Amino acid sequence: MKFMLTFTWAPDTRSRAEAIERFEKTGGLPPEGVKLLGRWTRADLGGGFDLLETDDVKKLTEFAYSWNDLMHLEIAPVIEDAEFGEVLGRVLK
Repeated sequence: MKFMLTFTWAPDTRSRAEAIERFEKTGGLPPEGVKLLGRWTRADLGGGFDLLETDDVKKLTEFAYSWNDLMHLEIAPVIEDAEFGEVLGRVLK
């Protein structure tokens, strides 16, 4: 299953600097069992988005825990348009 993780940094520049330092040390990679499909940073540098794939929500929670002390995180399951089209094909009959 795919999940979109949205992160935002607090205006606190010290926390943001600490998050950047942690990212540089770790690469910001999720734990084994969670695949990083893509990562984007907002142009205003206020946060960004990670597209993740896993069948193990516990591993996703582990990843969130490793960052939620420095930034606000939101995680939502997502579906691709082609898959959504299949759903619509079934329910709109």
